[in-house]
Amino acid sequence: MVKPAIAKPKDLRQYAVVPILATRDPRLKPPVLKTLVALCAYADRMGRTFVSLDRIAADLGCSPSGISKHMSTLKRLGYVTNAKPPHRSQRSKSRRIIYTPKPMTEDAIRSTLRPAEQMEVAEQEAQMLAQLKGSRPTITAAEQQREALKAGFVMLCEQYFADARAAGWWISDIQARRAALALAEQAAGCVRRDMRATEAPSEALGYLDAPEDEMGL
Repeated sequence: MVKPAIAKPKDLRQYAVVPILATRDPRLKPPVLKTLVALCAYADRMGRTFVSLDRIAADLGCSPSGISKHMSTLKRLGYVTNAKPPHRSQRSKSRRIIYTPKPMTEDAIRSTLRPAEQMEVAEQEAQMLAQLKGSRPTITAAEQQREALKAGFVMLCEQYFADARAAGWWISDIQARRAALALAEQAAGCVRRDMRATEAPSEALGYLDAPEDEMGL
């Protein structure tokens, strides 16, 4: 019995955002530059990429060992660095493209993104988490929705900090980002899909149990 052919998903990528310094760097030989361009085509708005070297090799028609050597060169020259995986269960290596002469931390890069771009990154991270937990589709769907809600809360927090700065208050970009993420995590802990489920303990939210009239409720 002949198995029917399975249609492979089409590659819809049409462009790659490449560090402009790489186009003028004489140390980058054409094969290495092509590897960088191919890698950049898989990068998200944070500059992170989770593509395998085998896929890059297939795209360029090269051997994986050759791509591995090119990757070592790109790391040595400061165009690629290892990135923190979005989830501890991820086994493939994460990499990040370095676009600026002075490398930035991931928190600093995230703080420079517009709200819509931050939402896009959060959705991509949620999708990756869903793929890593593919054996739990129901939980994965809930986690995806929760991550999207958290991303929206982060946007609200960052707008608050922007308004505070405009009013003369001060907070660093990194501290504002960390505070927004922490508050979003707390807010996500307050909501539950089942109204009969136990509410989050108050100590987890940063306050102690108190009568409602003392809290202004």
